Amino acid sequence: MNERVVLRFPLLRRLEHWVMVIAFVTLACTGLPQKYPEAGISLWFFRLIGGIEVSRQIHHVAAVVLILVTLVHLGSVGYDLFVLGKRPSIWFSRRDLSNALKALLYNLGLRRERPKQGWFTFEEKLEYWALIWGTLVMIVTGFFLWNPILASSIFPGDWIPAAKIAHGSEAVLAVLAVLVWHTYHVHLKHFNKSIFTGRLTEEELREEHPLYLERGPEPRRVPEMQRQKRRLWFGVGYAVLAVLWLAGTYWFVTAEATARAAPPPIPELAHEVVYQTPVPTPVPTPAMAAAGGQTPTWQEVGPWLRAQCGYCHAGRHGFGGLDVTRREGVLQGGVHGPSVIPGRPGASPLWFWPQREDHPLHPDQDGLVLLWQWIAHGAP
Repeated sequence: MNERVVLRFPLLRRLEHWVMVIAFVTLACTGLPQKYPEAGISLWFFRLIGGIEVSRQIHHVAAVVLILVTLVHLGSVGYDLFVLGKRPSIWFSRRDLSNALKALLYNLGLRRERPKQGWFTFEEKLEYWALIWGTLVMIVTGFFLWNPILASSIFPGDWIPAAKIAHGSEAVLAVLAVLVWHTYHVHLKHFNKSIFTGRLTEEELREEHPLYLERGPEPRRVPEMQRQKRRLWFGVGYAVLAVLWLAGTYWFVTAEATARAAPPPIPELAHEVVYQTPVPTPVPTPAMAAAGGQTPTWQEVGPWLRAQCGYCHAGRHGFGGLDVTRREGVLQGGVHGPSVIPGRPGASPLWFWPQREDHPLHPDQDGLVLLWQWIAHGAP
């Protein structure tokens, strides 16, 4: 006797899932080593694939795939809701809160029966909306990290390090959620094969989704004639959305080249780490400034400052109110006052502040000498 089966995931849903799996695993494998670059396994991974720059490129490609599959998912969900008139059963209801409490009591041995659930259980809804939220966070924060100078010209500069923290923390949370929550509920508690076959058996429905069997499949809510009109309107609307989405993705990727220009390979990635006694960096002196020949101008100092400090200090919302992309911004300074005192480099925060141990970036020595000379000659 053939057992009754019900279509759970159509082909498009299964393809979406597997593309998302590939993108997610790729992003995790290439992103976490960048978050923890000094870990032994991270160094091993960078050596394996050819360096951190290769890891970043793969990470960016996977990010674009994630953005595109999100567009496809929006289209498929919108078609089901608007054209077919399906009920948004993935949305939370008050019954889910009750089911969560009943499931907790059942797992603690304080309740004899598991809660009866419908087409989507509360666990599945939590996973779905966690994925939606996580994808939104990763796309938004990823834009800040991919285009830091553009982002800091629109938003406050301290949003850049905040985006970096949020991006990395959400990545760790997502990986742990998949390894613990998803692995248990889908693979350990009961091996759910529906994402492979697209179907659930009647026994599986009775075990996990008994309310669906009791209520039966959802009846058609949109007549065929009305469905044809809705299909036309949906096609036009989704086409406009797709064009805007693809244009936005192109802008996302090409807005600036800052985050795509990586520094030279780190020697430790190719050789064993050799620990040496640190040698103090020589401090520029007036003698060094005098030995520099011609007086440097902003045309020489400006590009170096933008490359070294423009990641956080750019635009009217630069971190600390400082904008190093313009000479006027450098002279004006930020919330702590002027950053340059012409003729007095040793007293200018722009010269001594980046050399503090707690500063996230330490400029190169040649550039510091150039900066000293420029300030010493009156910041021309």
